[in-house]
Amino acid sequence: MNLDDQINTIHTPCKNCVFAIYDNKTQNGCAIDYLSVYKNKNISLLEAYDDEKEFYIVNGKKCIGYRENKWFKQFGLENADLEDKIKKYKETNKLDYLITIDLKKLSLDDVDSLLGQISKCRIQPKKVILIRYADNELKFPYAKLEALFKKYDTAYVWRIQTILDLTTEYADILHNIISLNHKFRFILSVVNHNNDIERIIDYTNNLVHNDLEQFEIISNQDHTAIIFSSIIYRFEAFHHKEFLNKKENYKIV
Repeated sequence: MNLDDQINTIHTPCKNCVFAIYDNKTQNGCAIDYLSVYKNKNISLLEAYDDEKEFYIVNGKKCIGYRENKWFKQFGLENADLEDKIKKYKETNKLDYLITIDLKKLSLDDVDSLLGQISKCRIQPKKVILIRYADNELKFPYAKLEALFKKYDTAYVWRIQTILDLTTEYADILHNIISLNHKFRFILSVVNHNNDIERIIDYTNNLVHNDLEQFEIISNQDHTAIIFSSIIYRFEAFHHKEFLNKKENYKIV
């Protein structure tokens, strides 16, 4: 059978990963042992080759451990030994996510509470975007929102996005944000006040980075806080599929 016929659209070739272990030109292991984890979970590992090497392809999954040497340049470790690269990977091996908060149904006190929850998360977001609408700018003046971010001494990037066209649906706003923010692997969307943010983040991080599991959408009971893969979202959107509207995609935690 032609290998091209077996490869899922979503896959990861190990060939250029710094953690791929080779005996001459043939890969025989993984320095962070993810191949063993995938095998134990019955994830398909295809044997592939080209003119340079023989290597594995993790089929149907984006391997979170995949790192090319250029990734280590930002830490000055491009010429470091493998042990130092493994150490750096483990230090940075945590959920990479952006939070969007829809202000339509919230009060300033609600925003205060949500930002307070975020400040307590062991794994902080890289960015937070508040979605403010033109008809409630007086309710959410910039100065007061800025004061809330300063109150929690945030290390992440934050911004306020004001929507002028009040007929714009939140789903369309979210789609636009995902399209413009490709570097974030996960998106946490909050549409009303809840107390579940820290729990959802910890659960998702453990699922992804310790159990190496996949998921569609993780949600609290009333779907006011959901987290999902931006990669899967964009793939589904490209194929004109309503990813966030399918109840079967949701895992309630």
